[in-house]
Amino acid sequence: MPILGANRLTWCLASLTVLCGCATQQPDREFQLHKVEQERDVLRQRLSSEQAKGVALEKQLDTTDQQLQLTRAEVGQLGDQVEKLTQHQQELEAVFARLKSAELKRPEVPPSPLPNATDAALQAFTTKFGERVWYDRGRGAVSFANDRLFDAGSDDVRTDARVALHDLAGVLAQAELADFEVIIVGHTDATPIIKPESQARHPTNWHLSVHRAIAVREILEKAGLPASRLGVMGYADQRPLGSDPAQNRRVEVFVVRKGGIQPFQPVVPSGARR
Repeated sequence: MPILGANRLTWCLASLTVLCGCATQQPDREFQLHKVEQERDVLRQRLSSEQAKGVALEKQLDTTDQQLQLTRAEVGQLGDQVEKLTQHQQELEAVFARLKSAELKRPEVPPSPLPNATDAALQAFTTKFGERVWYDRGRGAVSFANDRLFDAGSDDVRTDARVALHDLAGVLAQAELADFEVIIVGHTDATPIIKPESQARHPTNWHLSVHRAIAVREILEKAGLPASRLGVMGYADQRPLGSDPAQNRRVEVFVVRKGGIQPFQPVVPSGARR
């Protein structure tokens, strides 16, 4: 065989070998390319996820900053309150120190307008009959709860109460009270009179309050008090002491120096001679 022909054959065989090798490597290249593309996609997903986390973290950071600002404002307000409370405490401590160093004084008891002997006798009277009976020294008055003197809806003085009224009359009949008047004032609660038998005698609470004052006046007069020194009033439910009906139902006996209650002068008709 000629040499030229042999070289050409050798070159052809080499080219065929190269072509076969490239054909063999083609699938490997495609696999590697596909793998790289998958890795790229995974990295893109991770990047997207990390970016989303970054946005969420930024929002969380903004919220935390806002909460921090609010907390700082609250701390400032609490600081102001603490400062005010501290100042108030210091002021109270100063007041307490002044009170502690000041001389303690007993509260002054208002003097009684009545003679000393009568005042002492009325204090002893309320001590003896203290259940539902009170003595107001400042005004010279004795108050009886109505259930101490009367049954419900009645103006008949109870038998056991007559003893107390007789003792009271003995105190008020003393010569040192000759210039004093005794005014009996009746009061009721706001409950209207309903029982027919009571309503027949006392149509309203006005009647009942006056009738009870008259009943006490009669007992005192029979026990020795001159009628000229006695007077009666009735206020029904118009002078309550409070919201407790039991306290509002009462009869009060005021011992007043003559002239303390100004009498009403007669009304003279126009043109009439006095």
